[in-house]
Amino acid sequence: MIHMHITHSLVEAFLGGPGVPNPAPMAPPGIQGSVSNIVAYVKWGVLLVIILVGFIGAGAVAGGRIFSHHGSSKTGQGMIVASVLASILYAGIYAFLTSVTG
Repeated sequence: MIHMHITHSLVEAFLGGPGVPNPAPMAPPGIQGSVSNIVAYVKWGVLLVIILVGFIGAGAVAGGRIFSHHGSSKTGQGMIVASVLASILYAGIYAFLTSVTG
């Protein structure tokens, strides 16, 4: 925290103003629509994969328990944990990106 204060003090001393301006991010002209579409497709695909892995993992756990195949059950448990962790990571990355660009 102290380093931020020192940095602001140095910037004010050298620039003579209130600090470095912080403009909002802006896409180059003509690219806004296509980039937004690509980001939307990637977000949709990631959500689809997370959901599919969760359901496939649940099926593997159920099948492993029904047919007494412990390897399948163990793999399914790992898939469920991975899908939960991936969804937490997805939400965290989304929150970070919207806080930086918003």
